[in-house]
Amino acid sequence: MLRALAGRDGAVGVSDVARTTGLAKSTCSRILASLDDLGIVERVDEAGRYVIGSGLRALASSGAAAGSLRDLARPYLRELAGRLGESVSLGVMDGGEGLYVLQVAAPGPVQVTDWTGRRFPLHTIAAGQAFMASWTDEQVAEYAADGLAGFTDRTVTTLVGLRQKVGEVRRTGVAWTVGEFSEEITGVAAPVRDADGEPVASVSVYGPGWRFPGDGDVSEIERLVRETAERVGGLLAG
Repeated sequence: MLRALAGRDGAVGVSDVARTTGLAKSTCSRILASLDDLGIVERVDEAGRYVIGSGLRALASSGAAAGSLRDLARPYLRELAGRLGESVSLGVMDGGEGLYVLQVAAPGPVQVTDWTGRRFPLHTIAAGQAFMASWTDEQVAEYAADGLAGFTDRTVTTLVGLRQKVGEVRRTGVAWTVGEFSEEITGVAAPVRDADGEPVASVSVYGPGWRFPGDGDVSEIERLVRETAERVGGLLAG
């Protein structure tokens, strides 16, 4: 069942897992639910689609108590959303793209779209650029080799530009995107690292560009995002 999930580009539904494995749908549903409780897989939307869970590496490398990173991270993301007044998400790598597995909505009536369960090119979102900071220059070049899709006029579409962005993330520990996926959205993200220092997820804050970051203290925003990512990463240390 894990191979059925790992061998696909996106989130996989129970019916697809049943067809791939030859098991009954009810059996697959029961096993996937149990694996979700352990953090081995993660259910990413109400339709019942799953991806390999962020907790799998933590369980293997650190012997930490089993649990879904998504569920364990939720209170930290909720706290960050309350402090900054914007939506906060947890993203993971999936099939060479970024996948949002959890979003905590901002307080107030004006909300950004809930992107839970959706996948995005890494270079277009802060969550993805946060992952890329751990890559070698060769890996960055390989990613850009087939071209970088432009979603807006501000999307980074050249290798030189991407290297500059990644270099900035390496220097500051956070990634900013201003209108790069959507002209109306500004986001900032920091990587969540496991016990070995490897990025396994990212914490992102994003909101309408007219409101975020606004006149807020950018240095303080960056500090809070980095701190939250570190606290979530601490859950993987066991």
